Amino acid sequence: MKLVLGLSFIFAFAVFSVVGKVFAPCELYQELKQITTDKELLRNWMCLVDNESKFKTNAKNVNTNGSTDYGLFQINDKFWCAADKAGKDCNIMCSKLMDDSIADDINCAKIIYKRHGFTAWVAWTNYCKNNAKALAKYDNCK
Repeated sequence: MKLVLGLSFIFAFAVFSVVGKVFAPCELYQELKQITTDKELLRNWMCLVDNESKFKTNAKNVNTNGSTDYGLFQINDKFWCAADKAGKDCNIMCSKLMDDSIADDINCAKIIYKRHGFTAWVAWTNYCKNNAKALAKYDNCK
């Protein structure tokens, strides 16, 4: 019985540790106003997040080079976050980019954007750059 309870606890912990928030698009739009109120920039941020993480805070993807992308903005551990303690250019643990609190994700995304613009994100280049239809997708959000 103890084994069953122990395994149940481990399973429940594993499930809840990866549960994240999936933002409604217009809800995230309001959060992203922390970055800018410029409509064109907001359109680009929304398109980027849609195509990088589908609005999921717990998104995690391993790249072909072995690096991993984390969270809404799919921030990469090669330069921006560290696995075991706060570190690298955003001075943050990668796991913090996958929780429901996105203030630190936004701060890191702003650092990346300031250095490289939206071209730092492959999904933005592939799906949003020069794509008026993709950029207009969330224009009804206020």
